[in-house]
Amino acid sequence: MISALVPAKTLGEAKGRLAEVLSASERRQLALAMLEDVLTTLRAVPAITGVAVVSPDSAVSDLVARLGATPIAESANVSGINQALKRAVSVMSPRPDALIVVPSDLPEITPRDIEIVLAALPERGVAGAPSKDGGTSALALRPPDVIGFHFGVNSFAAHQREAEKAGVPMRVVESDAFARDIDSPDDLRELLRHPANTATQRLLKKLALAERFA
Repeated sequence: MISALVPAKTLGEAKGRLAEVLSASERRQLALAMLEDVLTTLRAVPAITGVAVVSPDSAVSDLVARLGATPIAESANVSGINQALKRAVSVMSPRPDALIVVPSDLPEITPRDIEIVLAALPERGVAGAPSKDGGTSALALRPPDVIGFHFGVNSFAAHQREAEKAGVPMRVVESDAFARDIDSPDDLRELLRHPANTATQRLLKKLALAERFA
């Protein structure tokens, strides 16, 4: 059994680097739209039997439940994304044989992108896709605790070191869709060059973002 887990911040903390082009309300809307796209993609992958989101934000949890995924409330005594993920895995029921962790800011990924990462996952080990800045845009693990989580700055190299330390293989999946996480105004400009029928693209059209950049 393979499960997917998506970490999501409090909406008030989401995408602060986009403040020069989006208001606080618009950034909240964008965070929810991207999360919707990621969940829609994960739920369309036949090999994935369950999708969960760990977040401290009740608005996120409400959206997750409406989309047919499982919300996991982030405990108040948890510090940071890696502790939040570790606790979320510990409360998953039934416990999966394998896990894929995908951030919530990847609106361009498709079910095929996820399937490629899962196909690369060893019988015991790790498969991952790096983001453009050295982060980790997908991390698949079998079993889910085969290595610890090290999301953050330069996390992909940290996950590779952790796999080496644990003596398990980590296979690398290079993918444009995984590389293009949305953090900066330039990322939004690039996203507008790849139109698609997604919640994120519909929101950007509603916000007339292309006209703002013109």
